[in-house]
Formats: sequence, C-alpha cells, structure tokens
Amino acid sequence: MDGLPSRLLRTSDSLGWTARAEVYRDPPVAHEFSRPPTRDLLVVMVTSGHYRIESRAGRSWRAASFRPGSVGITAPQRRTRLRWRAEGPQPMESLHLTLPEGLIADTLEAFGHTPATLPDALGLDDSYVTATAGALAQALRGDAPALYADTLAQSLVAHLVHRSVRAARPVPAMPLDIAQVIDYMHAHLGEELDLDRLAAVARMSKFHFLRSFGAATGLTPHRYLTALRVRRAADLMRTSDLSVRQVASACGYRSASRFATAFRREHGVTPGRFRTSL
Repeated sequence: MDGLPSRLLRTSDSLGWTARAEVYRDPPVAHEFSRPPTRDLLVVMVTSGHYRIESRAGRSWRAASFRPGSVGITAPQRRTRLRWRAEGPQPMESLHLTLPEGLIADTLEAFGHTPATLPDALGLDDSYVTATAGALAQALRGDAPALYADTLAQSLVAHLVHRSVRAARPVPAMPLDIAQVIDYMHAHLGEELDLDRLAAVARMSKFHFLRSFGAATGLTPHRYLTALRVRRAADLMRTSDLSVRQVASACGYRSASRFATAFRREHGVTPGRFRTSL
C-alpha cells in the first residue's frame, strides 16, 4: 500500500509558510504502507492518542510507543515503510512538518555539513523539537503569519543539524557496573528492587550509585525501573492472557493502585482500559 492512510484536517498551504504543516486524523490501525523518498526533511509529532508504530528496514521491524508529544523524523531521500495500531481509545491525530530542501541546504552550509548529517529516527526524545513542533501546531491553528512560522521552522532545522553533529561525535560507553544493574533490573522486574539492592549489584555506596546512574542514563534508578516495568506490563497485556492483576504482580507491583497510577502516567489510560482497547 502506498501513501499515508490518514485524513487531512488542516494545512498551512494558504498561509505562505516556507515549511508545510499538516494535521491528520489517523486510523486506529494502519497496515503496512510506504511513503516515497523526497528531498525534504519530515518531522511528525503525535498530538492526540497513543500508538504502537513500527518501521521496516529490510526484513526486520523496529517499534516504538508514541503518545502526545512523541516525535519521529524521516531524513531526505529515505523511503519509509510503516504500520501502527492504537494503544488506547483516544482519537489519533498527528502533525506533519515538511522542512523543504532549500531551508535545509542553507542551514547545512552554515554549519559546514552535508545532508548525511541529518537525523532519521523512528522515535526522537528531544524536548526542544517537541516544544517547537507544538508551537508550529498552535501557529497553524491560529493562522499565524509566515514570518513567525518560518522563524520557528528555521530554528527547528538548525537545532536538528546541531544535534546530529554532536551525536556523530564519539560517546563514552555506559559504565559496565551501570550496564550490569540495568541487566539485573530486566531479569528481576517482578521482585522488590530497592536502592540498597541495586547499589549492591553495582558494588557502590548508595550516594555514589545515584550519581553514577543519573550520569549514565539521565534518570533516577526508580524512574528507570518504573519505565521498564510499565513497558513490560504493556507487552504482557498485548501478548498473554494474564489478568491485569497478574500482570501487575509479574512486573513488581503489589498494589493495584500504584500500578494503575504508573501505567496511566506512561500510557495515558488505565491498565484495564488499555487491555479492552487491544
């Protein structure tokens, strides 16, 4: 199947913007489809709903969960093959920003880099990109003038190029002791994992462990562990017949209310609603 299987709700075509902004209503299920390569850079941000989106590279698929504010990027000259399904009952909408070749070329020239520098990512965790795309979505709703929208688009391209240049530099590997702790978390998600136990696995004092873990991952051990548990819970509800209570227990939650709170914070719906939406 070729072409985006979504319904266009709004476009910036009549506003004279350099970048093109479009808002789409997306179906709850999209079977595999492809989008042809272009010379432009495409930024897509979810504005409503929760998706499980998969992208095909060769024979293999990679997947990511998307919620409002999640961003994906397609670099110029890249053909994309995608499919998705809803992970909740909310209406599904997305903002598509097409950043044109001319704008990209000028920015790359200013940085002294080539198009190979540009990012291509199924899921991009970047607060600046999310905030700027959100500002452009608001600008589209308010029929903002081209000067304002073009300034935002220019800053977005400059940020993406700068980010990619920095990402291309060698990054130190995660310390072995922290990597071992993360492996331990994966293997023992259903157990009580307090700070003392994790610090012991790392063979560090609690204070040193907190600092080292935060420096390596950008998160506290508790926040990282919660994300792992909630992700595992969603996978179990998709792939098993376990009850919600059994899933909670398997992921280390003895309290149904704590599980529901953590799950809703991550997925936007309660575990029960998530299960019934599958």
